[in-house]
Amino acid sequence: MIRYILLMSLLFGSVAMGKLPTLVVEKKSLQISQMSVDIEIVGDIATTTLDIKYYNPYDRDLIGEFVMPLQEGEEISRYALMVNGNLREGVVIDKVKARQAFEAVVRKQIDPGIANLTKGNFFKTKIYPIPAKGYKRVVVATTQRLKGAYYTLPIEDQKSIDEFTLDIKVIKGDKRENIKLDEFNTIHVDENDKAYTVHFQKSNFSLKKPIKFLLPKLDQQDHRLFTHTVGKKTYFYLQVKPPLLEKSIKKAPKKITIYWDNSHSAGKRDIKSELSLLDRYMKSIDGIKSVKVVPFNYRADKKRVFRVGSDTTALIRYLKSLKNDGGTNLKSIKVDKDSDEVLVFSDAVNTIGGEDIAIGKKPIYTISSTAGSNYGFLKKLAYKSGGAFINLYNHTQKEALELLLSNSERFLSFGHKKGELRELYPSTYGAIGKRFGVVGILKGSKAKLTLNYGGVDGVTKSQTFTITKSNDRSTVSRIWASQKINYLSFDRVKNRKTIDTLSKIYSILVKGKAFIVLDSVDDYVKYEIVPPKELRAEYNKRILNIKRRKRDKQKEIKADNLRRIKELKKWYRNPPKIKEYDDKDDEGGGMGGDIQPVEEPVLVSNAMNEREATSKAKKVKKEDSSIKILAWTPNAPYMKKLRSLPLKSFDNYYYDFKESNSNRPAFYIEVSDYLFKKGLHKRAIRVLTNAVELDLENPELLKVVAKRLMDEGEYRLSIAIYREIKALRPEEPQSYRDLAIAYQSSKQYQKALDYYNYILSKEWGRFNDIKDVIFNELNALISQHRKSLNLKRVNRAYIYSMPLDVRIVVSWSSNNTDIDLWVIDPDGEKCYYSYPNTKMGGKISRDFTRGYGPEEFTLRRAKSGKYRVIMHYYSEHRQSITGPVTIYGTLTTHYGTKRVKSEKIMIQLAKDKEDMEVGVLEFKK
Repeated sequence: MIRYILLMSLLFGSVAMGKLPTLVVEKKSLQISQMSVDIEIVGDIATTTLDIKYYNPYDRDLIGEFVMPLQEGEEISRYALMVNGNLREGVVIDKVKARQAFEAVVRKQIDPGIANLTKGNFFKTKIYPIPAKGYKRVVVATTQRLKGAYYTLPIEDQKSIDEFTLDIKVIKGDKRENIKLDEFNTIHVDENDKAYTVHFQKSNFSLKKPIKFLLPKLDQQDHRLFTHTVGKKTYFYLQVKPPLLEKSIKKAPKKITIYWDNSHSAGKRDIKSELSLLDRYMKSIDGIKSVKVVPFNYRADKKRVFRVGSDTTALIRYLKSLKNDGGTNLKSIKVDKDSDEVLVFSDAVNTIGGEDIAIGKKPIYTISSTAGSNYGFLKKLAYKSGGAFINLYNHTQKEALELLLSNSERFLSFGHKKGELRELYPSTYGAIGKRFGVVGILKGSKAKLTLNYGGVDGVTKSQTFTITKSNDRSTVSRIWASQKINYLSFDRVKNRKTIDTLSKIYSILVKGKAFIVLDSVDDYVKYEIVPPKELRAEYNKRILNIKRRKRDKQKEIKADNLRRIKELKKWYRNPPKIKEYDDKDDEGGGMGGDIQPVEEPVLVSNAMNEREATSKAKKVKKEDSSIKILAWTPNAPYMKKLRSLPLKSFDNYYYDFKESNSNRPAFYIEVSDYLFKKGLHKRAIRVLTNAVELDLENPELLKVVAKRLMDEGEYRLSIAIYREIKALRPEEPQSYRDLAIAYQSSKQYQKALDYYNYILSKEWGRFNDIKDVIFNELNALISQHRKSLNLKRVNRAYIYSMPLDVRIVVSWSSNNTDIDLWVIDPDGEKCYYSYPNTKMGGKISRDFTRGYGPEEFTLRRAKSGKYRVIMHYYSEHRQSITGPVTIYGTLTTHYGTKRVKSEKIMIQLAKDKEDMEVGVLEFKK
């Protein structure tokens, strides 16, 4: 008999606490008006659906966001929004495409919603608009394999909910079951649905305790079977009680290497719990151990070696002394081949570069202690190396210690007749607990399935079950798809297409995918997103016309490019006559001439500064022209203090100031700039890379950090971050231009050329005018490095060398922001967006009113005198604010000649209509 006690208890026992999912607007949570919680359990797979209606008490429409860390094995399985009075289901599409559609629709101020996973294991959704004095209904469902004896929904809130409803449904297995009502007498048996159910409803209710109840127990029976038949396929989920598996004490390691993550995000870990486990483990191993500790953040730090017996004091003291600072680069882990085993303490939330590391043959034990960890990566390291993954968020200290000390028997293989069963996947590849799950497809009506268990010596125990069609549950096929995805995710690159297909079919949110909800069928057609079923027929009719129009697009792009280069050549060939200009100095246009166009140079940038800063001037004197950059020194209190300290005292005060400025990107950028100037290069990079950990996958922060790293010659790190920006925002040509400049600076000229050419080959919508700037940069690159470039893919009509006396280019970090470049020439004429051509021949490129730039001022022939450069913050239209806008500028004289000289600026502007003079170029006769 299966004993099943449903203990409906709000906050009994020591469970992890969590808040209700809240829509956050301007750092405030919106009130919940109605909420229903629906829980369905099949075996040990729980699907929890939260249906919440939020109220906006403000007099204006708002954009809302909530971020929720997911537990190990928990996944998002549904996302829906109320649109035009009806609940519209989200569809799973590529994450980038979803974000593009969302941002475009937000600009039209109509109803979209987007939900995706960020790095680590965080669920994030943005919803717009939440109507003024109105309601927004959001539905989110999660599915997870439960561990332990209880189902727990660890949410609570003291605020009263107007209407609260709870429904629980526990699906019965294929065997006859009885239920025991010792603790709770409102369980109903639904014979038609073959389930035990609970219904609870109350007005003005507050969730003061988590929702928690006891899971079914497998006593005399050794399994439960659930199936779902679709056509000739029968998907099954088999929950088993595994046999008693043996454990043996493993051979005591003599050499241990610990990789200790001390990045900024590591501060969220339960360090106390991790150190307690390490202390117990070291004391449980007999003899003296050589323990090598390698701290890592954006790079691996110096190793420290300890000889540890029963006394762990020195080791623990050292680990406690490590400060959490800097970004995370998992590639800095180089698995030590000389060690007997490796311990990795990390949340594995990678913020710089890729995750691929050489695993090797040494067993790796990965330890995580916080929700939102990169579980897939940590499991991959452990299982592929023969180690174990330890989740201290779920495992007790005793359970974790057993995993470290023992070699446990585990599931090894399946046995069945060929053709009867296929696509079988186990629920875990590590140590097996009291429950074990298997999914697969039954091809006929009945089949025998054998599960084999054992260890290093092979199979020691087996179980055989009969798989037949039983109770039909539609969730079973989804459980099968989820476990297949988990299996394929160990080699995500190889299996990406299959994972993506399963994600779309079964609405399983995976990395690289997102749920999207749009307002009308027109929006789904415009962005070629297959909509929910109710809009599908109309969508299919309209999409045919879109595909026909695409065929003619390349011809339009080429024609537009030829028009642009023709206009540029015409401007260049007809400069106004200036009496003092000596035509003999003109190095000409076209294909010939002794021309040396400049590549984007590497230059140490000035600090990003606050408005009240004091100014000083730096003057660079070279022959007949000079560039004066007006630099500002940050006058924030922490910077004044840090500048006054001897460097030996710097770290102590830095970490004190970090406590109160931990979420301010400007803090890390200002401090790192000071360290760069002092020549403390590695320390400066560590401080700077904190910024990318503040808001995962935020392109604005990534741009700021990548740009600063490139200015310091850190091309490898810079390119890694720019590549991530390109993956996040591939629809923006600025992503490719930044990479082209970075590759050019690192002398990878062909890659730079390919990215410039790629920009010219596409249509970029609101950013299409960037091509006027790209033509100059493409031709400068070709002029300088023609011999090392393959030009076969470049249209010959695009190649035309154009050296310039003055070239000024500005760009900025923020989308939906309008920054203007002003240049005032020696005659007092101001060249800017509404006066783009001066009498002297100065020209400014078309105005980018919605973000990033670049905007470019060019002058072929410069008259003697001073050219003042001013940045003007015209306006911003961002729905969420991440801080002041960061602006970059490159001021160049004799661009495209051997006499080239350039200086760079990087500043911040925080207010609309603010302007700032940033530099002066001067020409003398």
